[in-house]
Amino acid sequence: MDPATVILMLAIHLIASGGLMAIVWVRMPGAPGLGRWAVASGLFGVAYLARLLAGLQGVDALGLASDGAMMLAVLLFGDGVREFVGRAPLRPLWVGVLAVLLFGAEVAAAGFGGAQARHVALNAMIGLLYAQIAWILAAERLRQTAPLHAPLALLVGIVGGLSALTLLRGAHIAHDGMQVAFHGPVAQAYYLYASVTAVMTALTLVWMMLLRLNGQLADLATRDALTGVFNRNGLAQALKQHFDQRQAAPLTLLLVDIDHFKRINDTLGHATGDAVLQAVARELTGQLRVGDFVARIGGEEFLIGCVGADPALALALADRLHRGIGRLQVPAAVGSERVGCTVSIGVSAGFDRFDGWEPAASQADEALYRVKASGRDAVQSHLR
Repeated sequence: MDPATVILMLAIHLIASGGLMAIVWVRMPGAPGLGRWAVASGLFGVAYLARLLAGLQGVDALGLASDGAMMLAVLLFGDGVREFVGRAPLRPLWVGVLAVLLFGAEVAAAGFGGAQARHVALNAMIGLLYAQIAWILAAERLRQTAPLHAPLALLVGIVGGLSALTLLRGAHIAHDGMQVAFHGPVAQAYYLYASVTAVMTALTLVWMMLLRLNGQLADLATRDALTGVFNRNGLAQALKQHFDQRQAAPLTLLLVDIDHFKRINDTLGHATGDAVLQAVARELTGQLRVGDFVARIGGEEFLIGCVGADPALALALADRLHRGIGRLQVPAAVGSERVGCTVSIGVSAGFDRFDGWEPAASQADEALYRVKASGRDAVQSHLR
């Protein structure tokens, strides 16, 4: 297959892939990285079409502009990767500055050494940019949720392969001259690999987006929208996952109720009440140990699963939570007032099976009732 046909195929694949991602992005405008990936893919495809129009080896304005567009496309692709994995993307100004600097280096190389130096510089810079993207993906892969590990590993392989082939192509041109830039086994392998992986990359990126969206939908089903802790569905799932372990430790339940919460809502408004709920939830989650979990099960009630059946350990955790929440000072939604609150906590006995959680919750509720009957703002164990 002649080089022009292979490059045309690559350009079509890139533009089509960019269009696919753009369609998905229109439907998911908040999807991290997807907009940048769509622009990068389309820009790369247009750059290859411009290279065909300028002539494969041309160093005229159109040929150089196509090279600059390629470098900008790789920078945008890397920026999309940063955004997706949770790193801060580069500011548009810095992306532009980097693109100009890289383009200037390529123009300088072309001025000193003509087409050969231009292609060597272009492949070296793009190959190194791909290597950096592959490194970011590899470094962040295990920090993402488990369903994303497989597509991210595939993307590491794709981008790492592009980096290696691009650098090899640059070295091959430097050693053997421009006659191998678009002809011979290395050039054919490079463009065929790039053409196939253009489609694979787009599909992998969309796959990752769908997995991320699935995770967000699962969170909506199991998380309380206001506080971010488990809701009742999430509580049932957390309990089941805990006792599905081969050697599951016993649990003790702590039922936490915010004292006089209705008074906060009535006197300071629901926005302030929501802020208090969020602050209490943060304090609860911040105090928990590995394996513990917290769920919001009512308007102002939270249920905590404490790993272990030792009454002293559960009471110590309840006391820490009681003191920590008592120190909170939450800014009111309106004005400069700061709102404090206290909690009443009931503690169950330990249980070691999933079907024991409802009796334990009743025990914690009975203990909580005794706290409220004796004046609130205290901790009470079911055993007392």
